[in-house]
Amino acid sequence: HTYSNVDSKLFNLRIGPNYKKNKQKAPSAPALYDLISMDFLYADAPLKQIGDKFRLPNIPGLTDISTGHSHIPPLLVVNTWLPGEEPSMFAKNTLEGETYSIPLVFVLSKDTLGQLQNLETASPGVKLWSEWCKRAEKEESFRGRFKCMGMIENIENTGVPKFIQGYNGKPALVTKSGTFHRHANYIEFSINVNMWAFLARKGLYTLTPTFPDFIFNVGFTIEARKDEEMPEVLLGGCRLLHLDTEKAVVDGVDDVEI
Repeated sequence: HTYSNVDSKLFNLRIGPNYKKNKQKAPSAPALYDLISMDFLYADAPLKQIGDKFRLPNIPGLTDISTGHSHIPPLLVVNTWLPGEEPSMFAKNTLEGETYSIPLVFVLSKDTLGQLQNLETASPGVKLWSEWCKRAEKEESFRGRFKCMGMIENIENTGVPKFIQGYNGKPALVTKSGTFHRHANYIEFSINVNMWAFLARKGLYTLTPTFPDFIFNVGFTIEARKDEEMPEVLLGGCRLLHLDTEKAVVDGVDDVEI
């Protein structure tokens, strides 16, 4: 597989005024973080914390900078856990079982770093991100405003069932399936798809053999609910080509640099 930063304009995000009434969306401004690495791991349990298996990139002047705000890190890790075995309708496989872990590592963009020099004049998206970083660790309801979006390019030509096509690009709130960990210079947010509704888990598992045929665009944002929090902005994302589960790194090595 290959990967790159995603084009933030692919994602239509909430804008004001009065989103509840007007339901207006527009292409996102540039993402707050830039993608610097992505990996694909298969094991008999999820990768619960990236530091257990990987050494994060150490890039002087990028990964070691001070943002000027102790709660906002220069690095963001989003680690998604996909089912590696057929889901059961009667049980949710929460923290054990065969799993594909996809850790994405992002570094703060120069524009975002500049905005953080004065939060009073920063964009609504940067201010909302600051609030999330401050409150998400202890406030479950605020942590649950993290949203993920997945989009398969040209999905109408892929043979994906129509009922799945209807969800293409739709945002999903990560509530009880999201786990927050704060580290010295990064926040790690894990998304446990094994806790999602059965149809979502079953749909993803069914598509797994055809992943190499797809071009995925994945993005993340924090849900804005008030006018002063809008427009929403992409936190970061990944354009992923030809993801092949047969080529996932099988757990068993000690430490890997990403």
